[in-house]
Amino acid sequence: MSERQEQQSYILYTQIVQRKVPGYVQIIRFALYVCVILFTIIGTMAGPLWGMLAISTLLFAWYVIGSARVTYRYQLEGTTIHVTRISGFKGRPHTEQFAELELKNLELMAPEDSHELDALEAETAQAVPKRIVYDVSAHDPSDVCDVMFLKGTGEEAGRWLKVYFQPSPEMKNWIRRLRPGKMVGYPADDQTDL
Repeated sequence: MSERQEQQSYILYTQIVQRKVPGYVQIIRFALYVCVILFTIIGTMAGPLWGMLAISTLLFAWYVIGSARVTYRYQLEGTTIHVTRISGFKGRPHTEQFAELELKNLELMAPEDSHELDALEAETAQAVPKRIVYDVSAHDPSDVCDVMFLKGTGEEAGRWLKVYFQPSPEMKNWIRRLRPGKMVGYPADDQTDL
């Protein structure tokens, strides 16, 4: 094992990205709480059936809110980024391994609005088998995310992956060091050393 490979195997960096809760979920949550209050008032006058309806509506509201709260954990381990999706409430989170991105297969990484992505976008859109698109960003329109094109591994071997994500400056520096020349469209001052 060369010295560079040995150094790469020791890299461990973790970043957490909180997904923004969409506005329509906030509206649904408000409507469900109004229904709970309404069913509770009617239940005090009309009987226990309405009270049971109020409790079930409250539980459904909690389920909707819990499923809308999503956090992504990017964990750079060696030359692999493990993306884990965490949803639900803090007391009972649901965790699932969402994607595994091997940086050795990275073709290009650039900001979402970068024109350098156009050629690869057109090529991978026509690819057979179809490409897989992962959006593990914060879903916040005010914050530009980055796009990564790479070849899949494991079950996704032979397929193109297009990944929308929001790496921190530290993670961008690690990716730049691991795959020099594969990151384009970033300003020169965005390239700080670790």
